Amino acid sequence: MKVSPVRLAAAVLVTFGACALLRANASVPAVRPVALVELDGSVNPGSAGFLVRAIERAPSEGYQAIVIRLDTPGGMVESTREIVKAELASPIPVIVWIGPGGARAGSAGVFITLASHVAAMAPATNIGAAHPVAMGPGGGTEKPDETMNEKITNDLAAWAEGIAQQRRRNVEWAAKAVRDSVSVPAEEALRLKVIDVISSDVTELVRGLDGKEIETALGKARLETLGVPLAKISMTPRERLLDALGDPNFAFLFIGLGMLGILAELYHPGTIFPGVLGAISLAIGLIATRMLPVRTGALVLMLAGGVLIAAEFYVATGWGLLAIGGILCLGIGGFLLVDPANPSYLVDRDFGVDWTMVLPVLLTVGAVLAVVVWKVAASRRMPETVGEAGLVGEEGVVLDQVGPTSGQIRVHGELWQARAAQPLAPGLHVKVVKVEGLVATVTPKDVA
Repeated sequence: MKVSPVRLAAAVLVTFGACALLRANASVPAVRPVALVELDGSVNPGSAGFLVRAIERAPSEGYQAIVIRLDTPGGMVESTREIVKAELASPIPVIVWIGPGGARAGSAGVFITLASHVAAMAPATNIGAAHPVAMGPGGGTEKPDETMNEKITNDLAAWAEGIAQQRRRNVEWAAKAVRDSVSVPAEEALRLKVIDVISSDVTELVRGLDGKEIETALGKARLETLGVPLAKISMTPRERLLDALGDPNFAFLFIGLGMLGILAELYHPGTIFPGVLGAISLAIGLIATRMLPVRTGALVLMLAGGVLIAAEFYVATGWGLLAIGGILCLGIGGFLLVDPANPSYLVDRDFGVDWTMVLPVLLTVGAVLAVVVWKVAASRRMPETVGEAGLVGEEGVVLDQVGPTSGQIRVHGELWQARAAQPLAPGLHVKVVKVEGLVATVTPKDVA
């Protein structure tokens, strides 16, 4: 069989071309993606565990860098330390971006941002106010307290300075953020060399870092981020639950739901489901308070409010006053629940239960109690239908002749001793006009 010279030449060219293409592809390494994680809320064991897991696993999962989108009012000091340790020990670049516009890196967020390899902010964001103790009325002014506060402040200031020095950032500003609660917007942070870049979009930020060499725990790493996709890493269900428990609104909501469930059980004993649901919700709410800087007095005030509300069901002369007092205790306790001055936490002063959460809970509890109080008041105005008083006015039938001294009648299927002013024959319909002990006084129905 003859082969055409043209076909032979074409086959040779195709073969050489395919080999060259394969060699070219083999010589170009695959571009590794960049991981994206989000911290949107308080720094707590849930969010800290998530970030530490993501930072530690990112290198082995093939990521060349990890971006943390940050918007936090702060959180637990111990959880913050865990995140910072993971950032400083990361073999790949950790990029922190405070965004989008309107976000903040408050208190604990300052340390997380300072510890990153690349710190960035979106326009209209701010960073700072990392003072551990917000002294104020009732905060304590005795010398032992001041000494302890000074020790805590000095420790955190030294920590911030050490992080800033290692990352070649403004050491003086880092100390001021802790000692003087200094907070600056994005433009000022860039001018003071607190951050490295301002970027309105995380994709734009990552693209702009292409070709940048960054010193990591394992040496220099060169970023190749042009056209590289961002792969978002999400929380596990356990991390999501722990993170939710670190939200003061979550704690207040579940305490309020718990009280509602228990109140429903008290109003309708034996329904079981509301009581069980209420007990579980209350337990979850109390567990959540263990992850928050909670004022013990405020928590006691909330529980006292629940007791006062429950007492309304059993005190006949309450007329709603106990319920009103209970609602006030619940609301005041909710507003004062979180203590920003707790030295174990680094949170902004506005960190706490939002009034938009407190108000609906109070209105719901108030509405339920208003219905209950109205029902109880209406029942007190109704005539009694049980016992001796409930027998007056009822009709019955004479069984044995009733006279001035003795006789027997049947009322509501019950047998009663009876007497009458005049003799009444068996079978006559009578009406009860008075009950003394176990003897009913009756009159003929027509006469009554």
